Amino acid sequence: MQCGSRVQVPAAFFFLCLHARFDLSMKPEAVIIHRPNIDFSVFLGVALKVLGHSLATAADASTKQLTDADRFLSCLATMRNSNATADLNPKLLPHVTYSILIVASEPDILDIMECSGGMPFVTAETVARGAMMTVMTGTLAEWKAAVLAGSVPEMEPTVRLAYNKIYGLFRDEGLNLWTDFRQQRATDQVTFLLEYKRAR
Repeated sequence: MQCGSRVQVPAAFFFLCLHARFDLSMKPEAVIIHRPNIDFSVFLGVALKVLGHSLATAADASTKQLTDADRFLSCLATMRNSNATADLNPKLLPHVTYSILIVASEPDILDIMECSGGMPFVTAETVARGAMMTVMTGTLAEWKAAVLAGSVPEMEPTVRLAYNKIYGLFRDEGLNLWTDFRQQRATDQVTFLLEYKRAR
């Protein structure tokens, strides 16, 4: 898979390059810059020799289009259980890492990082006054938790919007990590909350 083939850079990033002042009301932007790069030929080849069976059986039998992350997690699940399906196993999410580049106002960046639960990050000021850029790297388990933490009523709408966008990025990747949660429109009528489906 070519990592850059599906990336569309938000227009707001180009806006930041052209303007010297950052409007604090401007929407934050986010884009995935690093995806898993698994050497399946080595992984599956060695596993076949030492285990005596293919770890890709469930992934190969799946009717949905799998990302490399899906396929890798499916293979790991098959290591544990030869009858495993290609569905995402929450216990295996820590094995897959993504990096996301975020541009937002300085106050929002601080709140965004606070929701991250300790993910490693690198932050720098941009050429636009008041705007900062950060690159955050985390496992799927960490991103799942961060999006939930950032999609609550108590969060600033712009911070919630950033995590709503990150939610969308993973959904666009074919990774629905929040199947137990439903979207609920926030009072700002722009962003959404993520609520546990059993909550009433």
